Amino acid sequence: MRLWHIISDIHGNYRAFRNLLLHAQLIDESNQWTGGEARLFLLGDYVTSGPDSKSVIDLIRSLECQVPDQVIALLGNHELLFLRAVHDKRHRQKWLSNPENWQTLISWAEANGELDNSLQRLQIDPLSTQAIAEIYQAIAKSEPDSDSLIQRVTQRWRFNHPAFTSDLWGAWSLFLRIIEADGTLAWIEGLPVAYREEEWGLFHAGPPTGFDGGIDDLNNQFDALRRGGRFDHPLLAADHSLTSPIGTRRWWEDASQVEFLFNQFDIEQCAFGHDPQAIEMRGILGSAWNKVVSTDPYMRGNIEGIIRIWGGCVDAIYTDSAISILQDIYPQRPFFTVNRLIG
Repeated sequence: MRLWHIISDIHGNYRAFRNLLLHAQLIDESNQWTGGEARLFLLGDYVTSGPDSKSVIDLIRSLECQVPDQVIALLGNHELLFLRAVHDKRHRQKWLSNPENWQTLISWAEANGELDNSLQRLQIDPLSTQAIAEIYQAIAKSEPDSDSLIQRVTQRWRFNHPAFTSDLWGAWSLFLRIIEADGTLAWIEGLPVAYREEEWGLFHAGPPTGFDGGIDDLNNQFDALRRGGRFDHPLLAADHSLTSPIGTRRWWEDASQVEFLFNQFDIEQCAFGHDPQAIEMRGILGSAWNKVVSTDPYMRGNIEGIIRIWGGCVDAIYTDSAISILQDIYPQRPFFTVNRLIG
């Protein structure tokens, strides 16, 4: 009987990611795989927002080495936004202007004194996971349906916006040399955007509309466009575009549209992340049509959630701390450790 686990949108929250892996009995305290023949699918957005992007990626890469073919990681829109900054000068300044993204650089500074000194000279200080989560939770509780939550959080960080001086570009160049040397950049560039396992299709955001081909074709064309620097192509749209597997939203609302896309990609069910308000309210993992499953648990707010596919059943599983947070945000709704979505 198959046993799969799916996690998405970790956003640099290493502690929450590791807690989920421990909770699912996939690793032990020394981060060694204990999941036997189980499979782990990771649907992108490992970087930005949280302070530990490096630790998140290091753990994923370690698990890939321990159990090849059992741990599958996909590209998220935040990884693509980062790659745009690396390879396209037009996008670099915009990426560096976002205070969320500086958390990514900070996570590599902990192990590199030269980078740490560069960031300290720029007066760029780290934020703790708890500090970030408390801001997200407070705004989610006061405005659970707000589409501008992330922008409002960024404003409340009171984060220093460094001027675009030679010191800043020096820190950025140093960071690039570090992630090239440790293999992180090559790892991100090698991530696929879609994966098919049995009857399931896995995407960061969902199957794109208007694409002529299957999942292998999608991965090949996306990679060719990315390597060619075609970052403005509709297939590589980072958000709010039905044409992109890493940016599409609301594609799952119409049953006939779901059926059409599933026929296009030769799948019967689909798991996706990207949108913590997909199907259910923010932070609640949900399903639609007994075919579509949302997997973004809102780890920016420390909500630790994982999807488990066990045989033909699909469950949303939360840790005790996640249930406490969800009950605080949505006091009228009960939450359980295991919540049956399909089956």
